[in-house]
Amino acid sequence: MKVLIIYASAGDGHRKATEAVYKAFLKSGTEAAEVEKIDALNYTNFFFKIAYPSTYIFLVKYCPFLWGLFFHLLNLKAIAALARGLRYCFNFLNGRKLIRYVLDKNPDVIICAHFFSAQLIASLRIKSKLKGKVLCVVTDFGVHRFWINKGTDYYMVASDITKKELETKGVPPDKIIVSGIPVEEKFSIPQSRTALRNKFGLEAELLTILVMSGGFGVGPLKRIVHYLNAMVLPLQIVVICGKNEKLYQYFAKSSFKKLVKVYGYVHNMDEFMSAADMIVSKSGGLTVSESLVKALPMLIISPIPGQEARNAEVMSQCNAAIKIYHAVDLTKTIELLVKDNCSRLKEMKQAAKVLSKPNAANKICHWVKENLLSRN
Repeated sequence: MKVLIIYASAGDGHRKATEAVYKAFLKSGTEAAEVEKIDALNYTNFFFKIAYPSTYIFLVKYCPFLWGLFFHLLNLKAIAALARGLRYCFNFLNGRKLIRYVLDKNPDVIICAHFFSAQLIASLRIKSKLKGKVLCVVTDFGVHRFWINKGTDYYMVASDITKKELETKGVPPDKIIVSGIPVEEKFSIPQSRTALRNKFGLEAELLTILVMSGGFGVGPLKRIVHYLNAMVLPLQIVVICGKNEKLYQYFAKSSFKKLVKVYGYVHNMDEFMSAADMIVSKSGGLTVSESLVKALPMLIISPIPGQEARNAEVMSQCNAAIKIYHAVDLTKTIELLVKDNCSRLKEMKQAAKVLSKPNAANKICHWVKENLLSRN
């Protein structure tokens, strides 16, 4: 039996979700199944591979309003229907190598963690060129119509809220499984906050705020750290700059009156989250899910219009996050959270625990084994 997991390196979240599911399959001891994960962009032409993520980063960094406009227009049923054919032609022209690879492999199950591959693979099912079942792992709490394709057999989604949204867009409920967004198993492992703070050179008892902005380091991090550093409230700050080298160098050369630890791209985000009392971040699907598993209250500043804004909306409604529209309002929010013996902060931690689905990757793996692989 063959399982192929496909993501696209257009944002770190899709890769992380794929990695979590891939590791779950390996750990499950499915000896009869051959499991492989690939980056769909490695099976496109050179220009497309570079331009696809670069265009997204450019838009969200410099033209977020324009990105949000495209996102919402293409999520309207009529416009999405008109654009579907054009999208397919564009994706097909650039993804022919991916199609050939999938047909040559002929997997029994294809798990897509990005809508680029999801449309192409679903089209193979419609044309009866592929017998394997197609699953989409939706990596946000909202579902854009780009994820929805007739040839998709099942959708793995973040929450009951996500499931209802898919149903309103015409997907039958029996094709939707509420699994949660998969995060790596290490986020579920309890860790000593005191030991981790000592490891990172932090004060053991001081309010600790983790500041980050996704793998690409996009967002108003400079202003955020400036306002935090100016607060009268005793606190310490950990800044994760991701792959944004210019941002890392800026902070590394800056002086602060508070204790500020600065890092670039890290592979131990679970440790940083365990060491923190709250996180100030964008609201990417994986960041949100990792924070939920760690029961880490979220302060979401200037979410990218579109999928991140929807994630922020859901988290705010469920009291696991507070959405802040301007960095200047950050300090007042933090002061509110630590009032009355941090009562509001504790409420948010509890809400995060209720929403979290730490075993999402294992659930997806076991569901596939029991419902798809065992039938072949």
